[in-house]
Amino acid sequence: MSRSLFRQVRRVEVNDELAVGRRFDYADAFELRLEAPDPVAPRSWLAAGLEDSPAVVQLLTSLLLGVRDEPATADELADWRVLESTPDLIHIERSLPLLHVVLIGRRLGSSGRRLTTLLSYERPVLSRLVWTVVGVGHRLGARRLICHGIPSATVVATGGADRAR
Repeated sequence: MSRSLFRQVRRVEVNDELAVGRRFDYADAFELRLEAPDPVAPRSWLAAGLEDSPAVVQLLTSLLLGVRDEPATADELADWRVLESTPDLIHIERSLPLLHVVLIGRRLGSSGRRLTTLLSYERPVLSRLVWTVVGVGHRLGARRLICHGIPSATVVATGGADRAR
C-alpha cells in the first residue's frame, strides 16, 4: 500500500445505520473514496485485511486484549462472528475479555468504502486504560485495512487531510 493511498483515508462521523441507537463506549469510522468502481466486496477486503495484520499487531492484541486465534466456523470470518453479509456490507462482532468489538464494512455507492468500529467495555476501568494504548494502533490499522487490495491510482485526490472529529 502506498503512503498516498493511506493519506486518502479520512476519519468521519459515526453515522452508520447499524451504529445509530446502539450503546457503545468508543466508536470511530474511516472512509476512502475511489475514482473507479470498487469491485471488491466489503467481506473480501475486511477478511483479507484482518488476516494480513502484521505479526507485531497480532502479538500486541493477543497480550493486551486477549485475542486468541481459533478455527473459524461457517458462521465466522477469521474468528469473528458474521451477523450480516451482503455484496455491500459486512457486519461482524467478537467478544474479548476486555471488549466487545463490532466492525461494519460498507461499500459507499460504487466507489467508496467505510469501516466503522464500535466497542463496548467489558471491564470499564481496565478497558479504558488498555484502549488508550491500543487505540492508537487501531486507528492506524483501520486506515491500513480499509485500503487493502486497492491500487493507489484508483483513489480520489483530496489533499490527504485527515478530518478527525
